[in-house]
Amino acid sequence: MSYSYSEKEVAIIGAAQKLFLRHGLKKVSMSDIAEASSLSRPSLYASFANKEAVIDGLMKLHTEMNHEITRARLDSKKSVQEQMETICDVWIIEPYASAIDKENGKEVMETIEDFAGESTRKMYAEFEGYLVEALKPHLKKKNGLTAKDVAAIIVSATKGLKVSTETLPDLKRLVKGLIVMTMALVDA
Repeated sequence: MSYSYSEKEVAIIGAAQKLFLRHGLKKVSMSDIAEASSLSRPSLYASFANKEAVIDGLMKLHTEMNHEITRARLDSKKSVQEQMETICDVWIIEPYASAIDKENGKEVMETIEDFAGESTRKMYAEFEGYLVEALKPHLKKKNGLTAKDVAAIIVSATKGLKVSTETLPDLKRLVKGLIVMTMALVDA
């Protein structure tokens, strides 16, 4: 996989992510990240100016990875429902699954926007873009709703569901419910 970050930066982001999920975003320091990355502090600071830059990098890398995974998986999905399920799996279900059972996974999901607001908003905008792309050919402003409107509703709902649900099965069930409701609007 080819990303906009160097191998060293990807390794730093990976080490930091493990720390964030274990200890929370607020408690992890640049010294902790340097130690977990087996780097000196000056070497870490040469790659990332501060902890917020590392968190921002995490969100940007996560978005890049999601793009790659989404494109690969959508190739084999023909129906709009399969596309919606795939998009929601990649952008909502799988990230939640990777974090929820970690000691501070819930806190990270609830506060990441405080540390990397612009990158988090861009990530959700990309998620919304995939939803619009899947819905647009099948949703002709039914009941006054455009594909963009429906996608925005799904994004907003899933953001809330990620922080309000306590278990992966609950999140899966509720996201499936969103998809089922969306299918009622689709001319498939």
